[in-house]
Amino acid sequence: MLSIYSLTPILAALACIRSVAAAPVVSASTSASASAASASASASASASASSSVVASSTVSSASSAPSPSVSAWVIPSGWSASSCVAEGTSGRALTWTSFSSSSMTVEKCLAYCDNYNMPLAGLEYSGECYCGNVLGNGASLSSKSTCNMPCNGDSGRTCGGSGALSLYVSTKSNAASLSADYTSTSVTLPTGWSSTGCFKEGKTGRALDGWSYSTPALNTATCINYCKNKGYSMAGLEYGGECYCDNAFRNGAGETATTCNMPCSGGPGENCGGANVLQVYTNPSLAPSASSSNGYTKQACIQEVSGRALTGASTTSDSMTVDTCTAFCKTSGFTYAAVEYGRECYCGNSFSNGASLSKYSTQCSMTCPGNKKQNCGGPNALSVYASA
Repeated sequence: MLSIYSLTPILAALACIRSVAAAPVVSASTSASASAASASASASASASASSSVVASSTVSSASSAPSPSVSAWVIPSGWSASSCVAEGTSGRALTWTSFSSSSMTVEKCLAYCDNYNMPLAGLEYSGECYCGNVLGNGASLSSKSTCNMPCNGDSGRTCGGSGALSLYVSTKSNAASLSADYTSTSVTLPTGWSSTGCFKEGKTGRALDGWSYSTPALNTATCINYCKNKGYSMAGLEYGGECYCDNAFRNGAGETATTCNMPCSGGPGENCGGANVLQVYTNPSLAPSASSSNGYTKQACIQEVSGRALTGASTTSDSMTVDTCTAFCKTSGFTYAAVEYGRECYCGNSFSNGASLSKYSTQCSMTCPGNKKQNCGGPNALSVYASA
């Protein structure tokens, strides 16, 4: 019979066998695969973290860089680029209006000139904008220059240079009358009328003072037709919106000028004189026609002299005409009849006090108060008629 003490080693052995049998059996190959998988997972996690850092860096870098332009710059509607031209030789090439800005752009300048309905716009010296209806003061398309200065408000665009204009021209109707070289405008004039040039205002009064009016819608044709309807042969446009009519220059006017460069308020493609200068148009067929009257024929405009040129007889009238004067002198049989200063009439058979038909005057510019189509001499100037 076995004792408890003899069974103890047997029981211990059986417990050891049971413990071994309960434990999972792992082969060498499975153990190696698990180890490799663990290493791979660790490497994958490391690579994923690294990739995340790189991607984050890339996104950050992309967000801080400037976005490329998706389309090319386009000139504002209603305008086209012309060329780079040199400034005028005797003044600004574009003279109507201007402004400067520390944030100048092409768009700002063109919008500004559009506001004044000007057909030409020029940018200069990075921040200057000029507008006009013609190139003036010696500027021309043939006077090429270098436009290399960026706009103050847009470094990607050029805003002229030193003494050089980046020139733009309107594609709208306000540029329709511009000449091909942009230095003048072509105007369709009423039949019989033609331009006689640019003239300075009178020295002691208006150059043309027969009739006048002003309007914010003035152009060449409206002024000419106004003067024509009033019976005058001369029309003068001044300061952009003023119209003057007469049959001759007055108050010492007649001196030519070169500054008739202000656009018409009602026709920006046309010039309407300037400051104290008139763009003048004439129609000779409407000029005073009194070349003969009551058997007297017009001789000349001569200078009055101290003591009077004709001393035979005289008369005055607030309704004086050439016919009134010649009729008066004819009644007394005088050889000469002369009208002066609008309302005065003088008669004589010869000239006195050194007066002569050879001493011409340019001051016979006053219309007769009784007939606006006739000329009645001028200040110290006689329109002389002689009997046949």
